[in-house]
Amino acid sequence: MKNNRPKTTVIKYSIFFFLCLAVRLSRAQGVSDSLQVNKIIFASSEAAKDASKTAPALTVTYSPEYLLATQNSGDGNATSWLIWHERRMLLQINDRQGLPMSYDLQLKTNVFLPEEKIDTAATIIRHPGEWDNANEYNGPGTGRISFTTDTLTIAGYATGKAVINYSYPPACTDGLIRSTTIWYSRELPPFFLPPFTCLQKIPGAALMICIETTAGEKAYYKATEVIKQQQPVSFFRPSKDIRILYPPTL
Repeated sequence: MKNNRPKTTVIKYSIFFFLCLAVRLSRAQGVSDSLQVNKIIFASSEAAKDASKTAPALTVTYSPEYLLATQNSGDGNATSWLIWHERRMLLQINDRQGLPMSYDLQLKTNVFLPEEKIDTAATIIRHPGEWDNANEYNGPGTGRISFTTDTLTIAGYATGKAVINYSYPPACTDGLIRSTTIWYSRELPPFFLPPFTCLQKIPGAALMICIETTAGEKAYYKATEVIKQQQPVSFFRPSKDIRILYPPTL
């Protein structure tokens, strides 16, 4: 009778090898699907519209590739933004409806660094399936950043100070921002989102954003907590109950 023991042993070791390989691949896939993210919780200087509403606030969770931010306005309404930087995709979410927006247009900033040439005529490429609203977040003026030597500790992080001063055409008079002061930490990677596109020019994470209008009104968002955590990539995908809207015909 022919001895099949060596062949059987080879088969057993082969099965064991492929099982180990499958486990390693599964673990590697799990690691690659997990992201190191920063979650920053901001409180606002403004109060809720009435006692039954939640006070204005901003929460930003982000990595270099993705961002999810939710801004509560203080009247019971909230707006969220999902950003995928690698794919250059932007989704605005109100209630349970998602509106695809132009990454290039809605995240275009009208703020310039000290050494930058001011260019307001840059061409914006419009992609199919995006809703473009040129005036939603970008005002008619331009801002110039200056960096100071001031420091401040916010949420346990040392921060530097950047001041943006804006200028406008003579015809623009109402609802204008005079200046934005940003306290930022170089210990954390930078982030930006549609209401604060200027942050893409800041060399660190904004931990306090102070806005002053030409009418003298002031408001700010200040970080109360910074949390480092692991999240799966699926955290930055819209939930299944979000209805993605198609843009209207322009």
